[in-house]
Amino acid sequence: MADVTARNIVGQALPILLLCVLIEVGAGLVLGGMEENFKLLPGLIVLVPPLLGLRGNISGALASRLGTALHQGVLDPRFLWGPEMRVNVFSSFFLTLLVSASAGILAWLVTLLVGIESVSLFTFLAIAIIAGILSSFILIGLTIGIAFMSYAKGFDPDNVTSPLMASIGDIFTVVCIYISVLLVA
Repeated sequence: MADVTARNIVGQALPILLLCVLIEVGAGLVLGGMEENFKLLPGLIVLVPPLLGLRGNISGALASRLGTALHQGVLDPRFLWGPEMRVNVFSSFFLTLLVSASAGILAWLVTLLVGIESVSLFTFLAIAIIAGILSSFILIGLTIGIAFMSYAKGFDPDNVTSPLMASIGDIFTVVCIYISVLLVA
């Protein structure tokens, strides 16, 4: 791994962060395209921020754990599916299920408490869980791939994977929310 200097960190992180800005603009465009769905499913907008935060946080935590494991030699970059990887993947997926269900319940409760017209608790739960599962399958694979590829190319995965996954997580989660709305509505 290269020497840790401010120049190296900025050199690795800046292009990634600029790419993240473009990805976030794309996520905003996809979200804007869902405007009609928000009109058809009252209260749905309350669910979007926690689901976006959920995926970014879980993917970011996974990216950090993988980066640390690669740096410490706990993960062998040539052997992808060992016990350390299984624990990390299972934990990320299980957290996604728990927090997606919690987000659905809490978003529904907030709409009730604030007096916002909303869809049923079942609809909130279904959309949150389906979007969480769909995005989880995609983002866990991408997180692993980006962490291992950046490490193999000599980049610090902490400078690359976490910021990329936060942005990629947003766009994929918005798309998965849209798909789950189409399936549920």
